[in-house]
Amino acid sequence: YFLTSRVTGYSIRNLPLTSKSSNRFSQKFLSATKNSEQFIRTDVVVIGGGHAGCEAAAAAARTGAQTVLLTQRLDSIGEMSCNPSIGGIGKGHLVREIDALDGIMGRVIDDSGIHFKMLNLKKGPAVRGPRAQADRDLYKLEMKILLQSYPNLRIVEGSAEDLIVDTSSDGKSIVQGLLTQSGMEIITNRVVITTGTFLRGTCFLGRTSYAAGRHMRETDELEPPSIGLALTLERLAFPMSRLKTGTPARLNGSTIDWDALEKQPGDTPPPPFSYLNIERGVKMQDKLIDCAKTYTTAATHKLVMDNQHQLPDYEGGDGAGVGPRYCPSLFKKVQRFPERDRHIIWLEPEGLSTDLVYPNGLSGPFPVDIQLQIIRSIPGLENCDIVKPAYDVEYDFVDPRSLKHTLEAKNVQGLYLAGQICGTTGYEEAAAQGIIAGANAGLAAVGLPAFTLNRDEAYIGVLIDDLVSRGTNEPYRMFTSRAEYRLSLRQDNADVRLTQRGFEAGLVGVQRQIYLQDRVSQIDRSMQVLKDFSMPRTDWAKKGEAFQMSLRDGKHRTALEVLSMPDITLNEIVSIVNEKGAELGDNDLTNFKVSSLVHETVEAVSKYSNYLTRQEDEMARWRKGSFAQLPANIVYSRDNFPSFSSEELEKLNKFRPETLHAASQIQ
Repeated sequence: YFLTSRVTGYSIRNLPLTSKSSNRFSQKFLSATKNSEQFIRTDVVVIGGGHAGCEAAAAAARTGAQTVLLTQRLDSIGEMSCNPSIGGIGKGHLVREIDALDGIMGRVIDDSGIHFKMLNLKKGPAVRGPRAQADRDLYKLEMKILLQSYPNLRIVEGSAEDLIVDTSSDGKSIVQGLLTQSGMEIITNRVVITTGTFLRGTCFLGRTSYAAGRHMRETDELEPPSIGLALTLERLAFPMSRLKTGTPARLNGSTIDWDALEKQPGDTPPPPFSYLNIERGVKMQDKLIDCAKTYTTAATHKLVMDNQHQLPDYEGGDGAGVGPRYCPSLFKKVQRFPERDRHIIWLEPEGLSTDLVYPNGLSGPFPVDIQLQIIRSIPGLENCDIVKPAYDVEYDFVDPRSLKHTLEAKNVQGLYLAGQICGTTGYEEAAAQGIIAGANAGLAAVGLPAFTLNRDEAYIGVLIDDLVSRGTNEPYRMFTSRAEYRLSLRQDNADVRLTQRGFEAGLVGVQRQIYLQDRVSQIDRSMQVLKDFSMPRTDWAKKGEAFQMSLRDGKHRTALEVLSMPDITLNEIVSIVNEKGAELGDNDLTNFKVSSLVHETVEAVSKYSNYLTRQEDEMARWRKGSFAQLPANIVYSRDNFPSFSSEELEKLNKFRPETLHAASQIQ
């Protein structure tokens, strides 16, 4: 891959970043930046090259804003710090929505994924979720290639140390730029902070703790934490606390007894994430792999409980730490569910050119010797070796109730936050925040209106509304159950819901909008045929047991009405339409097809058309009552609101909700 720099007097456009040359590139880039540029002026700066930062930088650049992505290390852009996968239930919806807004995560996983699966396929369309496992190295490579394609996006290696903040005449703080550890000054009025686990990060292995934001994957190096920015946020009076997360040991795949394990093949054909790739398919479809499944044992659980005294003491949670409820450590699972005699462990190879295996479900920062005993108590892993030990990381986060729905800080104009700094967990949640924060930073920089999504429009809207209205006291993760209108917010129709909105806002490009128009046109044509085609009920009944129906509602039923029946598929209906067309000599019906580009959406809309109409009415009523704006200068006092309690007035003054809905969510 290639990165482009505009460093004065230093031409590196054609320097290939192979694994051998990347370190040389980093050193030359840093040297050139230090010696030749101590001052940069730009529209937007994004701090951090993780999943939130990459989406934020790309989104800001798409708005037309000149954007700088500032990262500690060029070779860690797009790093998958924990699991080598993207998507899942709820999370896959977020990735599809990011893609619908012309984001990059979906395209990157389509080009680097080596195992694809649509989860919950036996359930309804609303709760299905695409998931893919990536080749870690390919994911980083494809991410960097895609970022490099943005003409007004510049990547700079360096560590942010402090924000330059001015005070307006009315006493409000305003971003003016930032300083790096090397002394470089970047002048900008829009900064997006996406520090992930690096904000005053502390790593734990057994009873040992050390300052770091992450372990390097391919070496024994540690990536240093961001201390300066944590102090800056404290100085700016942001409410902050501590969360933790953990990553399991990496195993030597050549020491695993794969024949003793349950194989877990992916889907054939593999379902892509990006709408742009529905017809093309995924890039690595000829090199897909299988995963495997095993289980913990009673011996595993005894080792875990017998050695709990060797786990770390954290700052948060009265020493126990505050980790993700829905991705708990092995110790937490054994402790919470003592009645269970086993827990699933998924074994996921990390790439095509490595023996490393990620044991999903085995996180826990025990001392290395105890980790090895635990792993070898599991069937198929009796002779397994550890390549990298498991560890935990605890980090600062900002109470997201201090942010607007644009993810701009309420108390600092021009400062945006996204990702784990806002209290979430997961690549997808981070990327979803990144695209909104970056888009709004870019739109503000070029003088365009802000872009926000509501709960009835997108899972991204649910995510951000939950955070900024309710806050969180544990790492927040997305589930389909969090959305009130999930039947309308399916993963198959994210582009229909969001792409035009993004295009009108200045976030989505023309190519994507044209592609949407083609998809919508095909959906409309297919739906019209299904509405127009009808047969007597007796003729439908001849097609099989699933087509038996009541005679209550008349003699004829349309194809759309029949498709809404539970056990009938769109493919069956298309075949019947074709047969009838041939019988009638109607070429349009004989040749009727529903292309792969729209098949999933047409079937879902047909199945749930009546419910969708009802839900749209509910959504309209909800919109009418929820989004009444509250004046920015409203005074929450006893004189103005005599019926409010002192606690209610205190919280309203603290969080300054923007709408009646936001006020109703304050807890």
